[in-house]
Amino acid sequence: MFNCGEGAQRLAAMSKSLRVSAFAKLSGLEHIFITHKSWENTGGLLGMALTLEGQKNPDAKVYVGREKPIPGQHSNKLPQITIHGPPGVENIALMAKKFSVQSNMNVVRHEGEYADTGLSITPITIRKQTADASAYLSKLDSCAPAPAKRQRKDSFSTSANTDIAYIYLCKAQPLLPKINVEKCHDAGVTIGPMVGRLQRGESVVLDDGRVIHPEQVTDSVNTDNRPFLILECPSLDFLQSLRDCPKLRPYLGKSETSLAVIVHMTPADVFNSADYQSWMSGFHDSTDHMVMNRDAGEVDLIRVREHQARLNIVSQEVFPMLPNSEPTNPFRIDSGNGVTLAQNDVALDPEHMMLQKQGQVVKACSGLHYVYRGKDGLGFQVEMDEFKCRELQEEFLDIPDIQHEIADLRKTVPEASKEKDEISEDKENLTTYPKVVFLGTGSSEPNLIRAQSCIVVQVSKHSVIILDCGEDSYGQLYRFFGKVRTGKILRKVKAIFISHLHADHHLGVFSILKERKLAFDEKNEPLTPALLIAPIQMRRWLKFYHTELKPITHLFRFVKHQENMTEFDDGFRLQTATFEDIKKELNLTEYKPVEVIHCNNSFGVSFTHANGFKLVYSGDTRPCNNLITAGTGCDLLIHEATHEDTLHEHAKASKHSTFSEAMDVGKSMGAKNIILTHFSQRYAYMVPLYDVTLPQNVGIAFDNMQVCPKTFKYLPQMIPSLSRLFALELQKFESKHIRRLREDAEVETKQVNKSS
Repeated sequence: MFNCGEGAQRLAAMSKSLRVSAFAKLSGLEHIFITHKSWENTGGLLGMALTLEGQKNPDAKVYVGREKPIPGQHSNKLPQITIHGPPGVENIALMAKKFSVQSNMNVVRHEGEYADTGLSITPITIRKQTADASAYLSKLDSCAPAPAKRQRKDSFSTSANTDIAYIYLCKAQPLLPKINVEKCHDAGVTIGPMVGRLQRGESVVLDDGRVIHPEQVTDSVNTDNRPFLILECPSLDFLQSLRDCPKLRPYLGKSETSLAVIVHMTPADVFNSADYQSWMSGFHDSTDHMVMNRDAGEVDLIRVREHQARLNIVSQEVFPMLPNSEPTNPFRIDSGNGVTLAQNDVALDPEHMMLQKQGQVVKACSGLHYVYRGKDGLGFQVEMDEFKCRELQEEFLDIPDIQHEIADLRKTVPEASKEKDEISEDKENLTTYPKVVFLGTGSSEPNLIRAQSCIVVQVSKHSVIILDCGEDSYGQLYRFFGKVRTGKILRKVKAIFISHLHADHHLGVFSILKERKLAFDEKNEPLTPALLIAPIQMRRWLKFYHTELKPITHLFRFVKHQENMTEFDDGFRLQTATFEDIKKELNLTEYKPVEVIHCNNSFGVSFTHANGFKLVYSGDTRPCNNLITAGTGCDLLIHEATHEDTLHEHAKASKHSTFSEAMDVGKSMGAKNIILTHFSQRYAYMVPLYDVTLPQNVGIAFDNMQVCPKTFKYLPQMIPSLSRLFALELQKFESKHIRRLREDAEVETKQVNKSS
């Protein structure tokens, strides 16, 4: 894998669910190559690592090795993930693992070339060319290399070395011809050592004296043995180094040494510059180019859109269709562009074609892959699963009796407005505000259906607070609101609340802050720093990002939950704010962080808007008296409900709440409305509520669900219809549940027998 940004694991899971032929199973992933030390390239490392760890072995460690690994020689018990990349790239994984409840990753970096039986990969260094960087690199080059010393796992360099980027030159190992068994039989070649010799290109002599040559018993395979390039030129300051790179000169101009394809991960402003385009034109016309940047096609999580279409059957208001949920085919036949057609007979839209004078320059899009070796043709191909919303919904409406049930429900649930929740235009009153959008309702590692924790709360016409910010929260925001409205929302964000420092609650905050800045820039408006409200311990993470990756302190003002706790003076300066600033920015009459029962320094929050609406968010916690006291009489309680009631002991051990415990908290505090969220990923589609008595003020959260005071009361009414829609998934879950109970009983019986 080359680069691993936020959401990479979910995208890989979707590709697997779509059965994309070019997709390699994640369980086989052992090496990740990073082009440049940036959050955009590495923000998904932790989620990917935890997912791989769970897939390969529940007890396994994720290893990132400095020493050159020997292909195939690793423990069956301990899977290995090796990170390749510029100096310091390992620090990101080292720091991120501090925020995981699983802390068994051993993280260092591999340097130099890599080779296995299929591919050799050579890193090529390009450097930032500025006065400061040149002086630094000159000094560095003048020093004799010292023997490498292994750093402590929890130590990091204090200088941000982002002045180096890696280009990866990839060369395929020679491909052995494919033996045709029928041809062997016809030629009289028996299966055995002779076949191996023929496959290696050797001729063999049969017992009857006949000489059999390899081409007589093998099939040709379409292959392009030219090298290919994975490239990121992070900024214009790297361009001179790229143009002068001696290791790339042999591949310029000449057809006999041309490259098959160059994958450009270069930012759009650099890629579109005249100098970069001039450099690109130096490659031979037969070289193809794939462009992956902000100008490329949007990532389409089609399974998420299908899931939303099912939910939309129940309520168009609460579960609105996502933008472009029923698009026209984005790929049109264009026989003149020379693109190889995939099996579904689609070709790349001409809008994705650029600079057709030299090879094909194609903007990446969902379903696009480049076939380097294959029997059905080489080059660009597209595989996409067409999303047919109406057909999908009609299929589920064929479930017995559900049409009448949905019809009755829609008589009471308000219809969607003509413009989906155009949150900037509604008149401020107690029926429309706050508007609450659940972007992530799952726990632990990301899942295709439930993303990590993130809730967007618009408390008034011009003010938004984000409650927790797990990995790819920006992606979720974009997919829900669409391109234009996402910018509007980000400019309204006044505060970001981080409940605690587990990775699934804060790894998305950097992308939100960065994109918020860009949203202001797009309108040529001065940036007003957001309030970042978090445990004081988050300073270390902020300092790491600021010093190791990119300056960030100008994007926010920091508010610590522990108001009276003194900060350690390490020389790192943050703009700060107070609880009074929070109240002023959001027009609140009360704001109160509440320490809850989870990991150290975990907090929930209770706040009351000037319009009188009181909202309580639990964060992650066991049932907590502090929260009950602070939230007394609240209008809305959003409470975590990670586990079903039968997993009560597991909930206690992991310091989470069960479904019933969360509802009991709401009852004890006198909450008018309760929404349960932060579900274990085992309940991806629907929460099993077989043995749970649901009060008439309890709703279940789903990703991409929007509610406001006028729709709170309808959430309990939707649960029967939702359970019916996801009956098949619930049946599968119930089967697994029964099997798990049986296995637990068998273990318990064995333990009793041993003790007796």
